[in-house]
Amino acid sequence: MPQRLFASILLLAAAMPAAGFAQDDIAFKTACAPAPTAADAAADPDLAGLWDFYMDVGGVPSFGLLSVGRLDGRYGGTLTPVRTAPVVLRSLTVNDRKVRMVVGSLEGDVIFDATLSGVGDRMCGIVAYHGGQLHPMVAQRRPQRQPQRR
Repeated sequence: MPQRLFASILLLAAAMPAAGFAQDDIAFKTACAPAPTAADAAADPDLAGLWDFYMDVGGVPSFGLLSVGRLDGRYGGTLTPVRTAPVVLRSLTVNDRKVRMVVGSLEGDVIFDATLSGVGDRMCGIVAYHGGQLHPMVAQRRPQRQPQRR
């Protein structure tokens, strides 16, 4: 009994904000940076790397990791939502700063149509599920590590 009481108090204390600190709401904006300049838009950047994503599913946040790589001149990879298993990135194409990503799922393909930010570090758009549901999504590239030189 004392162990249950202690565990309950510990859980309650962990759920409460620390005294003196305001509880901030996390607001993930789904708008991309301003349109790229002519110089930025001249060439589409390489999207290979790790991306964090946020999708608003009817007011319920869904976070995860998008891993993009290149093989034989094409993009591929995985999308791993926090609450489910990874899914296959079937294709990712970029044309004039417009991104289209097709992700496989058991129920059918899911399509993400987005706009790429001016520096190529953010994709903002709409996810279309196979049943016709539409949800806003943002993907933000993680900073790339530079190799250390000796």
